[in-house]
Amino acid sequence: MIFRESFEVSTQTFNYVDITKDIEKLVEKSKVKEGLCHVFLPGTTAGIVLNEMDPFLMEDFKRVFRQLIDDKKMYSHPDNAPSHLRAALLQQSISLPVSKSKLMRGTWQSILLWEFDVKPRARQIVVTVTGE
Repeated sequence: MIFRESFEVSTQTFNYVDITKDIEKLVEKSKVKEGLCHVFLPGTTAGIVLNEMDPFLMEDFKRVFRQLIDDKKMYSHPDNAPSHLRAALLQQSISLPVSKSKLMRGTWQSILLWEFDVKPRARQIVVTVTGE
């Protein structure tokens, strides 16, 4: 069986959104008992990461992103090069196992969407669940 559905997430620039619960609802809706859940973010100025969603850690992430990719530096791409470069540090898709109709993840793992673009966006997330 293949189940696919997408949902939209409103983002703020240089911030994150925890999309774990939205994905868990779709896994449940898929009726797949054993299989795989693939999460895809179409876009080049945002990324997905599987990590702990602790507010202090999120501030650490922001600090590291700013240290690695300087907003004030001159880049060849004039509009939003830092957004693209930061997104390239993350992923645009992840896959997680599904067991007993539940998304398998570690106790502290959350699926986080990081927005790096220079303006708020409406991001589409495509979730594909395959299995039996």
